Amino acid sequence: MPADNLRSAVAQRDEGVRKLRRVTWRIGAAGVIGSAVIAVTLGHHAEAATARPGSTSGTIAVPNQAPAPGPGAAQVTSGGS
Repeated sequence: MPADNLRSAVAQRDEGVRKLRRVTWRIGAAGVIGSAVIAVTLGHHAEAATARPGSTSGTIAVPNQAPAPGPGAAQVTSGGS
């Protein structure tokens, strides 16, 4: 391969790597911006959906004691009839 062709091939490869690097950075920046927009949107939604003081809607009630065992056989077959 003549030296001119080799230099041309190297220059084309380097230019391709530069273009790929620029595109990669732009895609990464767009991803960061998109993530920030989603976080802000969901953050505002969660803030707006909080329950009023004294209201029990939307909360999870935790029992004070563990559930008692049910009547019947101790062994259970999942999906059995």
